[in-house]
Amino acid sequence: MNQAGDYKLESIIVHSASGPIDIKSLMVELNVYESIFSPAIYGNIVIADSANHIQNMPLIGQEEIEFKIRIDDNPDNETIDFKTRRARIYKISDQVRTAERQQVYTLHFTSQEAIENQRVKVKGAFNATTDQIVANILQNIIKTKKSIAVEQSSLHTKVIGNQMTPFDFIKNILCKRSSSKTFKDGGYTFFESHRGYMFTSYQRMWFRAPGQEVNVQENYIVQPSKRDSSIAEDMKSVLEYKIMKGQDTLAGMATGLLASKHFVYDTHKKKLTITPHNYYKNFIDSVHAADGTLFTTTPEKSDGKTIFEFNDYMIDYNLKDTGLHTDTPSDNHIGKLATNRFTYLSHDQLKAKVTVFGNTNLAAGDIIHLRVPSYEPVDKTTTRVHDAFLSGRWLLTNVVHTINNTRYTTTFDCVRDSVEQPYNKTSTSIEETSNDYNNQ
Repeated sequence: MNQAGDYKLESIIVHSASGPIDIKSLMVELNVYESIFSPAIYGNIVIADSANHIQNMPLIGQEEIEFKIRIDDNPDNETIDFKTRRARIYKISDQVRTAERQQVYTLHFTSQEAIENQRVKVKGAFNATTDQIVANILQNIIKTKKSIAVEQSSLHTKVIGNQMTPFDFIKNILCKRSSSKTFKDGGYTFFESHRGYMFTSYQRMWFRAPGQEVNVQENYIVQPSKRDSSIAEDMKSVLEYKIMKGQDTLAGMATGLLASKHFVYDTHKKKLTITPHNYYKNFIDSVHAADGTLFTTTPEKSDGKTIFEFNDYMIDYNLKDTGLHTDTPSDNHIGKLATNRFTYLSHDQLKAKVTVFGNTNLAAGDIIHLRVPSYEPVDKTTTRVHDAFLSGRWLLTNVVHTINNTRYTTTFDCVRDSVEQPYNKTSTSIEETSNDYNNQ
């Protein structure tokens, strides 16, 4: 690597009915997308074609494609590898004539498993913990050879596949029923990154072992790269940074994030159970990015109550499984719906979009430490500070690796469900020292 943004891409081989062809020289841009909300990796390649490959090969959207993106030859750095296990082209779009003998179009590709997912259905009954069922489906129905990492669930369930696609069954049934065996509540997600498949709780992603200050993949600082900076310094610099979403109190009320009531009616016993939900009580019992809540705990001046005490903001209803048609404990998964919803909603409050120099070591589900400077005025006598609410650990939800003929960048959406400093404190910034950052 001569400078930040360099990359190694030896070839882009398309395997069509007429044989393989290297289209690297035709590439204008290549994008690889991964997300904690998506069970498959997707991508696209913009092609400038002056040899009419789309007709002569021909390209019809059923081809295999292989390539490997690396930063350098350092074996400690990860690769985005679609060479060992090829991807599948599934669509060709945006075909435009740009010159007399040239056209531009986009090849869309995805993991082989995404294609297989559409070809098979989940049948029969399963009687196991949800993490065991997920591993079973990936290994025996999807038949993936990729790495599979599942977090042990406390819920042992008997459930029927009901002819759903594997990914839909995992996302819409098993994720919603799962609760972590290690942590009090779950809020599970299922996704593919370039490292493999993950079935895990949000709390597991945030978790720091006892005595471990932080658990981060990379450290970044929001500052432009300097002309005389080193490659290592440039790789830690943020090229673009934008807060996409901040806390929304009205939305928090309407969705039940701040407070709600959970009604469960037992049709067998003719009994109604009402469980209140309180954001703050759930927060202190869970694992988060930091210790400060996203909303102030200061009581309202009008009545002395916090915004977490009005649980009529939202009321939801569920019927209790009586156990007549399953041997699953009757209220195992229903009782987790409210707390799991809290987990999902709390990760939809504070969002940022960040672009850095290309880094194959970043994947969906990673935790990074981001240092955001404070906009307080400083002078020679003032210690430089960084923003206490925005700086700290962030979870990467969506990651896009983009390469063109000149540069490799990584853009990611990131979220945090808490802040380093509670909002009822007066100071809004923290002193920056080299030791503080280097230890993160």
